[in-house]
Amino acid sequence: MKNIWAEDDEDYIDEEIELAKLTEEDIKEAEKEFNVNFPKEYIELLKIKNGGYLKYQALPVNFKNSWADDHIPLHYLYGIKKNKGIFTSKAILKEWGIREKDFITLSGDGHTWTVLDYRNNKIEPEIAFIDIEENKITVIFKSFKEMIDNLFEYEDGDNFLDTVADVNTSRLAKELLKSTEINKKVEGLYVWSSSYEDMDEFISIIINFLENESDMAIRYACAQIVVGLIRSEYITDESIIDKIKVLVDTDEEEIKFYYEILMDFLNEQ
Repeated sequence: MKNIWAEDDEDYIDEEIELAKLTEEDIKEAEKEFNVNFPKEYIELLKIKNGGYLKYQALPVNFKNSWADDHIPLHYLYGIKKNKGIFTSKAILKEWGIREKDFITLSGDGHTWTVLDYRNNKIEPEIAFIDIEENKITVIFKSFKEMIDNLFEYEDGDNFLDTVADVNTSRLAKELLKSTEINKKVEGLYVWSSSYEDMDEFISIIINFLENESDMAIRYACAQIVVGLIRSEYITDESIIDKIKVLVDTDEEEIKFYYEILMDFLNEQ
């Protein structure tokens, strides 16, 4: 199987995406939690890296969707670790109004999700694409292996990993944040977080989004990024940390998840 993992950025590791080394106990606990068997190809990849961003970040499809006319994004894959990665799947899907119990999230940005689809087979799941905006669920591959075999690097100016790896500027991020498209705004947040430029301004924008933004994809990205910055000890100002604690302590399960991670971190200090 081809190596799909992007090279790590030495200055920034997203600890909510790239988890600690996978163990057999992790696998057993997750399979028990969801009452399924995971595709062996998925486990093989996670033994190399337990979740992370991908160097091939697009999948071909034959239908128009809220992202593009001929492909969907797959920027990362969730790993497996208790209370992290795919263990958050039930809460994530519930928050976005998906009640189907036989889905396990692999990747997504809130408006779209790529999931393991166990509705027809508990042993070898299909891959489904959920488009929240279109209120549509589409089976796109018959197996996890087929999905991985079809990954390709989308060569376009909007390419997520090229943007992060080759540009990494707050200037580009600011332009993306001006967009009326939610996907562009979310991309802008991740680009800026990877650039480590104008960070005081960036943190102010994140706080403003958490205070005033209603879109869950943006709120989710802000919570994930800012808690990661605190855990990496990039944000140390106690007044800012206290404010962020209040903002992520909500009834929204996805955001509350990061509040719990933040409190666990602070209590260990």
